[in-house]
Amino acid sequence: MRILSSQNPEIIFTGREVFVDHEKNNRSGHLGHAMVECKDGSLIAFYSNCAGECGRLSGIAGHSMFGWVEYKRSYDRGLTWGEPKILEYTHEAFLQGVFRVGCEKAVCCDDGTIVVFCLRSVGKYFEPYVTPVCLLSHDNGETWSEPISVSDERGRIYDAIYRDGRIYVLEFCYSTEKGFICKEEGKFYKIFASDDNGKNFYEYSTIPFDTLGHAYGNMIFRPDGSLVFYGYNEKDEYNLTALISPDGGKTWGEPFKMPVAKIARNPQVGYANGMYILQGRSEGGVNFAVYYSKDGINWDQGTIVNNGRIGGCYYSNNMTVKGADGKERLLMQYSESYAYAKTNIIHAWIEID
Repeated sequence: MRILSSQNPEIIFTGREVFVDHEKNNRSGHLGHAMVECKDGSLIAFYSNCAGECGRLSGIAGHSMFGWVEYKRSYDRGLTWGEPKILEYTHEAFLQGVFRVGCEKAVCCDDGTIVVFCLRSVGKYFEPYVTPVCLLSHDNGETWSEPISVSDERGRIYDAIYRDGRIYVLEFCYSTEKGFICKEEGKFYKIFASDDNGKNFYEYSTIPFDTLGHAYGNMIFRPDGSLVFYGYNEKDEYNLTALISPDGGKTWGEPFKMPVAKIARNPQVGYANGMYILQGRSEGGVNFAVYYSKDGINWDQGTIVNNGRIGGCYYSNNMTVKGADGKERLLMQYSESYAYAKTNIIHAWIEID
């Protein structure tokens, strides 16, 4: 257990455990941390199962999408998890040599449909990207549909939210043909939406700012209905690029700098018990930082909760889970190095009293 703030001693980092032990099989898994609560109350957590002997950068074995996606289920609100199951579409694509697939986000609709979103790469390790797709399940994740197109623009889905009957999908429409960090003019983060539980998608809005130097992205609805976008800027790592939409993502205000004292690469924002939590990779990409905020805009100085090895660790996601006592807490899933860039998958909790 670790208290994250002397000013707010009720915010606690706790319950850290190895969720997937890739080390025992010399495997790895960086991205692909989609999590979702099913209509039957069970939780599903996805993760990547990739080769430990290849990597996206020369000499960095284990940092790749060279593999497939698996998932586990919990029937007790995340306390224990069942045996892994392969997401067949991702395995078949890998065996056929067509795509490398990762699943970073998933949602559950009011009718129980689960929608999991797929990043597809035609590169040997990660980039470049082709158009994203999604898979639907109507039986709480036991079986899955054939892939459904989300957009006709190449890029990566960084976030997805289901709210009031609509799915909001955040895609950075940039193929990464010229590198992971955006180096092309006229590329945008866009929101695509579905009003029929993932069967069809349409372009909802464009988030209007200069994306040169950017990568990663996240968004969250606040209780007043405003939608906040968070983007990582390699040229200004101690400030996220933020925009606020007052009307649920249809129109956007001016971009502004949002200070993050310890950096937040691949920012992930959650909300539980009236508190916002931001997690992300810190300086050098080798530490994991957690921040808190009362408004989702102004963050504290951050706390390093894990110190890793060089090689690009701490890709992550989070999900709000309500326990049997009705109390909300935040489940964090992230990759953590066990040997340079080879990673296990970790679970930990943020408790907010």
